[in-house]
Amino acid sequence: FIFIDTIMPRSSGSRIKNNLSVASLALLFVSLGAAGTSLGLIQANTSNGASCNFFITYSQLINESLYNYNVPTCKLSIASATIATICLALLTAIELFSVLYSMDIKTLFAKIMQTVFFTGSIVTLSITTTVVSAGWGKTCFTYFNITSKHPDTDSGFHCDGPQYTSSGSGPFPPNGGEFITAAVCAGFGALLTILTLSFFIVKQRINIYVRPQNLNVQDEFPMTSNEF
Repeated sequence: FIFIDTIMPRSSGSRIKNNLSVASLALLFVSLGAAGTSLGLIQANTSNGASCNFFITYSQLINESLYNYNVPTCKLSIASATIATICLALLTAIELFSVLYSMDIKTLFAKIMQTVFFTGSIVTLSITTTVVSAGWGKTCFTYFNITSKHPDTDSGFHCDGPQYTSSGSGPFPPNGGEFITAAVCAGFGALLTILTLSFFIVKQRINIYVRPQNLNVQDEFPMTSNEF
């Protein structure tokens, strides 16, 4: 932020803020799409949270009735992705309004709310990424251990694709590739949201350091003849 630590003309500050607003809007659109994609893929592969294949252990694999113990984990990932999508949708709407009407939101309450939405999006997307990647990774590790210890066992489980029965019928959920995509999308959306938040901070600093257009040097440094 060194480049804005000196007083700058209003025209220069406005131009920089406009460019940052357009860039922020583009990033928010991509982040919103990534969060929505992640949410949709998780819902599709968990029957909207009704069935869950995250963090499957050996005992759960032997007794499928124990699968229900992991349902809250999938619901957590869906809830966090939903919150992130809502927060990003609100941020996108605010930024779109700002760009279309060339308006700068200056009220303290609005800035606080935007900061809350940014923080909420980043935190919830990070939760989604962690839960999905760690949960599916644990399940894949469990199946891998079984097949490595018992080579004759053909579980028919696929970590990076849909599932098929031993007779070859399918495909059936969960699709491992879609879980991986959901985790990547959530993580990518979180990174873009962090970048957009940095643009938001820069714009606030510009508001502090920008110089009114009609302010001249004498106004900034008033002097009298007695000072010389």
